[in-house]
Amino acid sequence: MTFTTVAWFLAALSFFSFSVLFWRFGNEPIRLFTFRQRNETMKDGLLEGFMLDFEGYLQSINTRNKVRYRIASGGFLVAGVASVLLSLALSF
Repeated sequence: MTFTTVAWFLAALSFFSFSVLFWRFGNEPIRLFTFRQRNETMKDGLLEGFMLDFEGYLQSINTRNKVRYRIASGGFLVAGVASVLLSLALSF
């Protein structure tokens, strides 16, 4: 085994670990905002409207982040497979 074979194999292991890590990031959404009310006079239409808008914003961010993390995970998976194939090609 040459140094480059071992180096590409270690790179493949790191790419696979990043792939798993980013897949897990995609499954962990940002938690929704909860407003802790101190009294009933604070609750009015403006506050409720803001809460609904902010929750919608967080929901859209969660959806986008899930897609982005899944794409990154797929890219790391492809890089890992390419690294394994390169390390096997260099070993022969």
